[in-house]
Amino acid sequence: MSSDYTLIEEISLFGRGGQGVVTAGELLVSAAVKDDLYGQSIPFYGGERRGAPVRSDVRISDEPLYLHRRTYNSDVVAVFDSTLLDILKVTEGLKEDGSMLINSKRLLKVWKNTYVVDATGIAKDLGLVVAGWAVVNTAMAGALANLLHTIKLDSLEEVVKETFPGKLGELNAEAVDLGYRTVRRVD
Repeated sequence: MSSDYTLIEEISLFGRGGQGVVTAGELLVSAAVKDDLYGQSIPFYGGERRGAPVRSDVRISDEPLYLHRRTYNSDVVAVFDSTLLDILKVTEGLKEDGSMLINSKRLLKVWKNTYVVDATGIAKDLGLVVAGWAVVNTAMAGALANLLHTIKLDSLEEVVKETFPGKLGELNAEAVDLGYRTVRRVD
Protein backbone atom coordinates (compact mmCIF):
# COMPACT_ATOMS: atom_id res chain seq x y z
CA MET A 1 0.00 0.00 0.00
CA SER A 2 1.58 3.28 -0.98
CA SER A 3 0.56 6.60 0.48
CA ASP A 4 2.02 9.93 1.54
CA TYR A 5 1.17 9.32 5.17
CA THR A 6 1.28 6.63 7.78
CA LEU A 7 -2.10 5.02 8.18
CA ILE A 8 -2.58 3.88 11.75
CA GLU A 9 -5.76 2.45 13.12
CA GLU A 10 -5.98 1.71 16.79
CA ILE A 11 -8.60 -0.69 18.04
CA SER A 12 -9.43 -1.65 21.63
CA LEU A 13 -11.18 -4.97 22.19
CA PHE A 14 -12.99 -5.64 25.48
CA GLY A 15 -14.52 -8.96 26.44
CA ARG A 16 -14.40 -11.87 28.82
CA GLY A 17 -12.05 -14.81 29.00
CA GLY A 18 -13.36 -17.53 26.70
CA GLN A 19 -14.86 -15.21 24.08
CA GLY A 20 -11.71 -15.12 21.95
CA VAL A 21 -10.74 -11.46 22.47
CA VAL A 22 -7.00 -12.10 22.24
CA THR A 23 -7.44 -14.37 19.21
CA ALA A 24 -9.61 -11.74 17.49
CA GLY A 25 -6.79 -9.20 17.84
CA GLU A 26 -4.29 -11.67 16.42
CA LEU A 27 -6.59 -12.49 13.49
CA LEU A 28 -7.04 -8.80 12.62
CA VAL A 29 -3.28 -8.25 12.67
CA SER A 30 -2.62 -11.36 10.57
CA ALA A 31 -5.16 -10.18 7.98
CA ALA A 32 -3.47 -6.77 7.83
CA VAL A 33 -0.01 -8.35 7.45
CA LYS A 34 -1.38 -10.54 4.63
CA ASP A 35 -2.13 -7.27 2.80
CA ASP A 36 1.42 -5.95 3.31
CA LEU A 37 0.58 -3.76 6.29
CA TYR A 38 2.14 -3.82 9.74
CA GLY A 39 0.30 -4.68 12.91
CA GLN A 40 0.53 -5.61 16.52
CA SER A 41 -1.85 -7.13 19.01
CA ILE A 42 -1.25 -6.44 22.68
CA PRO A 43 -3.35 -8.50 25.13
CA PHE A 44 -4.08 -7.41 28.72
CA TYR A 45 -5.69 -9.70 31.25
CA GLY A 46 -5.47 -10.52 34.92
CA GLY A 47 -6.35 -13.88 36.33
CA GLU A 48 -6.51 -16.24 33.38
CA ARG A 49 -9.95 -17.67 33.91
CA ARG A 50 -13.05 -17.98 31.85
CA GLY A 51 -15.34 -15.00 32.37
CA ALA A 52 -12.74 -12.54 33.67
CA PRO A 53 -12.47 -9.20 31.82
CA VAL A 54 -9.92 -9.27 28.98
CA ARG A 55 -8.61 -6.47 26.79
CA SER A 56 -6.58 -6.58 23.63
CA ASP A 57 -5.29 -3.55 21.76
CA VAL A 58 -4.52 -3.63 18.04
CA ARG A 59 -2.51 -1.25 15.88
CA ILE A 60 -2.37 -1.39 12.10
CA SER A 61 -0.13 0.80 9.95
CA ASP A 62 1.42 1.04 6.51
CA GLU A 63 4.84 1.62 8.14
CA PRO A 64 6.68 -0.35 10.83
CA LEU A 65 5.32 0.11 14.34
CA TYR A 66 7.81 0.89 17.08
CA LEU A 67 5.37 1.89 19.80
CA HIS A 68 4.45 -1.15 21.88
CA ARG A 69 1.89 -0.29 24.56
CA ARG A 70 -1.85 -0.24 25.01
CA THR A 71 -3.87 2.20 22.95
CA TYR A 72 -4.95 5.47 24.52
CA ASN A 73 -6.62 7.08 21.52
CA SER A 74 -8.66 4.37 19.79
CA ASP A 75 -10.39 4.75 16.46
CA VAL A 76 -12.69 1.83 17.28
CA VAL A 77 -13.71 0.13 20.51
CA ALA A 78 -15.29 -3.32 20.29
CA VAL A 79 -17.20 -4.72 23.26
CA PHE A 80 -17.60 -8.50 23.06
CA ASP A 81 -19.89 -8.66 26.14
CA SER A 82 -22.34 -5.79 26.66
CA THR A 83 -22.41 -6.36 30.45
CA LEU A 84 -18.91 -4.84 30.49
CA LEU A 85 -20.45 -1.47 29.63
CA ASP A 86 -21.61 -1.27 33.27
CA ILE A 87 -18.25 -2.11 34.86
CA LEU A 88 -15.51 -0.80 32.55
CA LYS A 89 -14.83 2.62 31.07
CA VAL A 90 -14.76 1.36 27.50
CA THR A 91 -15.18 4.81 25.93
CA GLU A 92 -12.17 6.25 27.76
CA GLY A 93 -9.72 7.35 25.08
CA LEU A 94 -12.09 6.66 22.18
CA LYS A 95 -11.59 9.39 19.59
CA GLU A 96 -14.43 11.90 19.37
CA ASP A 97 -15.21 10.72 15.83
CA GLY A 98 -14.42 7.08 16.69
CA SER A 99 -16.80 4.15 16.50
CA MET A 100 -18.04 1.64 19.03
CA LEU A 101 -19.03 -1.91 18.12
CA ILE A 102 -21.12 -3.88 20.61
CA ASN A 103 -22.04 -7.56 20.57
CA SER A 104 -25.77 -7.25 21.18
CA LYS A 105 -29.17 -8.14 19.75
CA ARG A 106 -30.48 -4.86 21.12
CA LEU A 107 -29.79 -1.52 19.49
CA LEU A 108 -27.71 -0.02 22.32
CA LYS A 109 -26.69 3.60 21.72
CA VAL A 110 -23.71 4.37 23.95
CA TRP A 111 -21.63 6.53 21.61
CA LYS A 112 -22.52 8.79 18.72
CA ASN A 113 -21.09 6.25 16.24
CA THR A 114 -22.42 3.01 17.69
CA TYR A 115 -22.75 -0.25 15.78
CA VAL A 116 -24.14 -3.59 16.91
CA VAL A 117 -23.84 -7.17 15.73
CA ASP A 118 -25.39 -10.26 17.29
CA ALA A 119 -22.09 -12.14 17.44
CA THR A 120 -23.42 -14.41 20.20
CA GLY A 121 -26.36 -15.44 18.02
CA ILE A 122 -24.04 -16.06 15.06
CA ALA A 123 -21.68 -18.19 17.17
CA LYS A 124 -24.51 -20.21 18.68
CA ASP A 125 -26.20 -20.77 15.31
CA LEU A 126 -22.93 -22.10 13.88
CA GLY A 127 -22.14 -24.24 16.93
CA LEU A 128 -19.11 -22.17 17.91
CA VAL A 129 -19.58 -22.85 21.61
CA VAL A 130 -16.91 -24.12 24.01
CA ALA A 131 -17.72 -25.18 27.58
CA GLY A 132 -21.06 -23.38 27.30
CA TRP A 133 -19.52 -20.10 26.09
CA ALA A 134 -20.28 -18.69 22.64
CA VAL A 135 -16.93 -17.96 21.02
CA VAL A 136 -17.74 -14.66 19.31
CA ASN A 137 -14.27 -13.63 18.13
CA THR A 138 -14.65 -14.36 14.43
CA ALA A 139 -18.10 -12.78 14.13
CA MET A 140 -16.78 -9.69 15.92
CA ALA A 141 -13.66 -9.63 13.70
CA GLY A 142 -15.91 -9.76 10.63
CA ALA A 143 -17.98 -6.84 11.92
CA LEU A 144 -14.77 -4.92 12.65
CA ALA A 145 -13.54 -5.56 9.09
CA ASN A 146 -16.69 -3.79 7.92
CA LEU A 147 -15.92 -0.74 10.09
CA LEU A 148 -12.15 -0.48 9.63
CA HIS A 149 -10.29 1.04 6.69
CA THR A 150 -7.44 -1.47 6.79
CA ILE A 151 -8.89 -4.99 7.05
CA LYS A 152 -10.09 -6.74 3.89
CA LEU A 153 -12.83 -9.32 4.31
CA ASP A 154 -11.16 -11.83 1.96
CA SER A 155 -7.86 -11.60 3.83
CA LEU A 156 -9.57 -12.07 7.18
CA GLU A 157 -11.49 -15.12 5.96
CA GLU A 158 -8.28 -16.60 4.56
CA VAL A 159 -6.43 -16.06 7.84
CA VAL A 160 -9.29 -17.66 9.78
CA LYS A 161 -9.19 -20.75 7.56
CA GLU A 162 -5.41 -20.99 8.03
CA THR A 163 -5.71 -20.58 11.80
CA PHE A 164 -8.56 -23.06 12.22
CA PRO A 165 -8.11 -25.82 9.63
CA GLY A 166 -10.90 -28.00 8.27
CA LYS A 167 -14.57 -27.74 9.23
CA LEU A 168 -13.80 -25.43 12.18
CA GLY A 169 -12.12 -22.99 9.81
CA GLU A 170 -15.07 -23.08 7.43
CA LEU A 171 -17.51 -22.37 10.29
CA ASN A 172 -15.38 -19.53 11.61
CA ALA A 173 -15.01 -18.04 8.12
CA GLU A 174 -18.80 -18.16 7.85
CA ALA A 175 -19.00 -16.32 11.21
CA VAL A 176 -16.63 -13.67 9.81
CA ASP A 177 -18.88 -13.22 6.77
CA LEU A 178 -22.07 -13.08 8.84
CA GLY A 179 -20.53 -10.56 11.24
CA TYR A 180 -19.42 -8.43 8.29
CA ARG A 181 -22.84 -8.54 6.61
CA THR A 182 -25.08 -8.10 9.68
CA VAL A 183 -23.36 -5.31 11.59
CA ARG A 184 -25.65 -2.28 11.73
CA ARG A 185 -25.44 1.30 12.86
CA VAL A 186 -27.59 2.46 15.77
CA ASP A 187 -29.28 5.76 14.94
